[in-house]
Amino acid sequence: MPAWLNHNIFKLVREKSGIAQLSTREQWVVWGGVIFIVCFTVLQLAIMPFFESRGKLQESITRKIQELVTIKELQQDYQTLKSAEGTIKERITQRPGDFTLFTFLDQQAEKAKVKKQINYMKPSKAEGDANFNETMVEMKLQQITLEALVGYLRLVESEKNVVFIRRISIQESGNEKGYLDAILQIVTFEKKE
Repeated sequence: MPAWLNHNIFKLVREKSGIAQLSTREQWVVWGGVIFIVCFTVLQLAIMPFFESRGKLQESITRKIQELVTIKELQQDYQTLKSAEGTIKERITQRPGDFTLFTFLDQQAEKAKVKKQINYMKPSKAEGDANFNETMVEMKLQQITLEALVGYLRLVESEKNVVFIRRISIQESGNEKGYLDAILQIVTFEKKE
């Protein structure tokens, strides 16, 4: 815009608005107010929204970085579990073909000399994934010493045969002091036939 036109517009605004009739001091106050209003409007409509959106963007980036870290941790956990699953499947396939959890527990009870303390053994099966079923035996041992129970548990939990204790409930035997009653839930996986 040419300087003469800019000067003429400024002069026209002064005359039409009545500012030219004000004293110099009053004109400075009016122009100061106009400049303040223009600056305030620019600040409210342009600068403040920019900084607010920038802050929100930084918060969003921080949150997304945290989510990415969590996803990477979960991915590592998944890879570890997938690897362990492969190891478990290998161990299951390496067991003897006639392996059954019930027989295994009975043999271990014979070794630990706690077969007389077995009150009951209840086998059950549950559907697993496409290749394996979960087999569980719930058993109750009565009037067993702590040492005999620990010895039996050591024989039962077998990483090689993929046998583990899911749940155990132990209480003092009501009949004789120093003896325990225990209910065990022991689990393994077997190939589907």
